Amino acid sequence: MPFEARKRAWRHIVNHRDIRRWVLRDHGAIVAVAVVLMDTQDDLNNGFARIHVLPDRRRQGFASLLAVPVLDALEGGKRGSVITDTFDNAPWEAELERLGMKKSFQSRLSRLLVADVDWDLMGAWVARASERAVDYDVKRVGFPIDEELLTKWCDVRAIMNTAPREGLDFEDYVMTPEKWRDIEANESAKGVSFAACVAVHKPTGEWVGLSEITFNEANPEQAEQGDTGVHPDHRNMGLGRRLKAATIQGFVADHPEVERIDTDNAESNDAMLNINVEMGYREILQECAWQGDMKAIRENLRRPAGAADTV
Repeated sequence: MPFEARKRAWRHIVNHRDIRRWVLRDHGAIVAVAVVLMDTQDDLNNGFARIHVLPDRRRQGFASLLAVPVLDALEGGKRGSVITDTFDNAPWEAELERLGMKKSFQSRLSRLLVADVDWDLMGAWVARASERAVDYDVKRVGFPIDEELLTKWCDVRAIMNTAPREGLDFEDYVMTPEKWRDIEANESAKGVSFAACVAVHKPTGEWVGLSEITFNEANPEQAEQGDTGVHPDHRNMGLGRRLKAATIQGFVADHPEVERIDTDNAESNDAMLNINVEMGYREILQECAWQGDMKAIRENLRRPAGAADTV
């Protein structure tokens, strides 16, 4: 990601996110950084944190130094739990365990090369689902969302609260029109645009599924497949495949410069992983989310590694 795009991302933050950042300098040179993210409207018990130390400056206590203001900020935000993420089998997993954190969620990052897409298969998915799900239409959504469609767009996004959470403990995320308008404005300022399709239940007019792709003009070869989901009451009719196929058909037609699309899914989400594999997505990385109690982490951080408990 070009540096100018990074700066735009750092400077345009939605109103419902409290984000703090720190840098640690050694003789003027940055050797470590940290970030804390807290949602100010949803999931008020959890905060997200990361600490990064340059590889050749590790094992010198820099992460422990940055952990102090990180934990202070989380406690100041009245968070009782912290979540962080790592690559699977990262060498510092043992340290996270020592701090009392638990590996709670595993996700698969996958990549689709546009040149490998079987467009005949995508067309077949659309046709087959149209025959099976005759009471449904799939429609493209334009952005910014029309005002008369905004509430439906916010409501359909709640479907993602039914996605697997595995061992993670967090609350549902609620999208509101105010939040979405703020997201649209900030993403536009960062050069990010959206493409999406929704599944419409014709008898009721309800939106019962969605699939979206995001694109950053600063990185024109790359796109991200974001949320895809179908309401539990409307599954097993091919709507997931139809949504993903229709979304990528429209997106690539509008953005022929895109060469690859990345997505990530819970490793336990067999239904969506099967769709992705059939589309041509190939695994490139395993990631994990870790969660722990703030008080336990603070106490274990004070205890030197290898120290025994005493009575």
